[in-house]
Amino acid sequence: MAVELILDPVVVWTARLVLAAVLLGAALAKLRALEEFAGVVHNYRLLPELLARPLAYALPVLELALALGLLLDATRRPAAVATAVLLAVFACAMAINLWRGRVHIDCGCFASALKQRLSWALVARNGVLIALALPVVAQASAVRTLGPLDLLTVAVASGGLLLLYAAFSQLAGLETPDHRLRAAPAPAGGQR
Repeated sequence: MAVELILDPVVVWTARLVLAAVLLGAALAKLRALEEFAGVVHNYRLLPELLARPLAYALPVLELALALGLLLDATRRPAAVATAVLLAVFACAMAINLWRGRVHIDCGCFASALKQRLSWALVARNGVLIALALPVVAQASAVRTLGPLDLLTVAVASGGLLLLYAAFSQLAGLETPDHRLRAAPAPAGGQR
């Protein structure tokens, strides 16, 4: 028996648009730098070398397909489930490398022009995106149609959440001053 919740379509459409925009942006950025992304996938050191490049080429295509799937009513649920799984895989890959102490590799998120080093904040960000997929999966179909005010609310909420996502992604990838201090060599004589 499937569990369906009655959720306001404004919430669900906002989640759908935000997830689709994140996937679309990530896919397009990876496609613009496909060779660089193949190097990032290889640098995670989680796959045999033979599989890293094919996976790097397949991921942006999968992200594009999921973005489209989230926008179509007929495929929104399976696309949301697949998106949550993909984001969980990305979070696990980052967490494994963080546990290995490999914090200085590029996360491969391509959320900005800057390289983003791995951090627990990026893992948490993926957790928030996974949570955003839940209402899309749980919503019962055809609760009500969206009116003009609903559409405006969806547009403003989606835009605001995407701005927060972009800002958080920028901040999460920055090296903290505390980290730079710990990494700096001690001066001769043991004094700082």
